[in-house]
Amino acid sequence: MKLFDKYFQPYAEYCLRTTFSENELKAVFEKELPHVFSFAAFKAGFEANKFTFFRRSKPFHLHPGITGRNSLRGELAIQCEKPEYSPETILHITIAPQNISLFCWIYLCFAVMMGISLLCAGSWQAVIPLGMSVCLFVFLAICRSVAENEIPQIRQAFENTLRKFEEKYRDKTIEFPQDENQTKKINFFWIVFLLTVPVVLVLVFDPASTLSLRNFLEDIARTIFFIDFPIGMCLLHYYYPQFFRHRKSGHYSIVPWGIFFLVCWGIVALEMFLETQFGRYPENGFSVVSAYFCGWMYIWFTMIPIGLIYLLFRCIQKLWNKRRKKVEKKN
Repeated sequence: MKLFDKYFQPYAEYCLRTTFSENELKAVFEKELPHVFSFAAFKAGFEANKFTFFRRSKPFHLHPGITGRNSLRGELAIQCEKPEYSPETILHITIAPQNISLFCWIYLCFAVMMGISLLCAGSWQAVIPLGMSVCLFVFLAICRSVAENEIPQIRQAFENTLRKFEEKYRDKTIEFPQDENQTKKINFFWIVFLLTVPVVLVLVFDPASTLSLRNFLEDIARTIFFIDFPIGMCLLHYYYPQFFRHRKSGHYSIVPWGIFFLVCWGIVALEMFLETQFGRYPENGFSVVSAYFCGWMYIWFTMIPIGLIYLLFRCIQKLWNKRRKKVEKKN
């Protein structure tokens, strides 16, 4: 069933011509346009009388923003076509809303399940989930109606931005950014060091680890699960970023994270099974269900801080590389 498809149909489809090639246009966008999740994007939202386009993770996908709202409802998706005997590049532009149909389905299914549960319980509050479902469709319809009035403004603003970039880089050499998917040289010493140190520290500072073989093995296993697993994911992203991107579109892929969460769930389920084999049973059935379905989520207690440290490291590394390039240009 395509229940929500009509709410996410494109608002407009049209073409523009530009003197940039596809690679040049991508390089200009990455240099001139801030990423939608960056401090520059946050700062641009407060500049007076300014219309800004923000880059997204997908290549040639732009999010328009305007002062006072910092966001508009239409997003631009660009496909480049190079005619055989023409110096220009044809841009096939589609302005469409962000497709959140999966979220809408989850929201609707949740409301229906809540309504059925309350109805079976004989409660009058079963009408509340019904109202939630109606409000969802009303909200989507209002957003689409308002967004259709913004399309001319988005089209004109993007064309003005494109012509501005063409004028700015008419007589300049465009520097192409390095491929972020390029595999870096692996430093095995630092990998072994980062994965071994947490285990050693836990065994040294936990006196209970030496009381029995079971405590010793449990400390090692839990340190590997809660510390080494998140560090391993960060190292995998650092050395092999291409694994985290879809091959065709180039945007981020959920497959590595899905495998990561599946492995975490399998480890928690295996630990529960082994505990029962040693005679340690859960207190009740609710504890069993919660552990099996939600136990893997404990990984977030360490994944979030380790991930933030990794992001901070990458930001510092990028700033250092930019500063080094500026110094090399001056010299």
